Amino acid sequence: MRSSALARAPARPRRKEPAEPPDRGVLFRHPSGARAKRVKPGFAWDLFLFAGLFGIPLFLRGLADWGAAVLALWVIDLAAGWLAHRALWVPAQFALFLAFLGLQIVLGLIGNRLTARAYHARGWKVDAARDPAVRQALEAWRIERD
Repeated sequence: MRSSALARAPARPRRKEPAEPPDRGVLFRHPSGARAKRVKPGFAWDLFLFAGLFGIPLFLRGLADWGAAVLALWVIDLAAGWLAHRALWVPAQFALFLAFLGLQIVLGLIGNRLTARAYHARGWKVDAARDPAVRQALEAWRIERD
């Protein structure tokens, strides 16, 4: 009885929800259409917290120059540990700490803009470029709409 009562109940039409809300970031699609990456406007917390891990998040975002800068700081840190005189070791480590911290703050502030520009320079296309939120993000990143 119960299943027949459910079967007779008219089905409510489902509301069509947007695939991706615009506040979730800007979607970049590879020219082949096989891949897509989303870049959010604002502070890049992943770069701020994890860019010091040998620059791996930077290389994954296609920011090889910035990743190389982090690796260079690590090489300098290793060289300072081996070559620095005992009296110079603490000031050298403090200076390197400040360099790492400054780099990570800068990457947190401009990392998403750098990522969006790198994708755009490689020919990735912006999805939903007419959306006002997407337009606002592109203007903030200084990227021309296609």
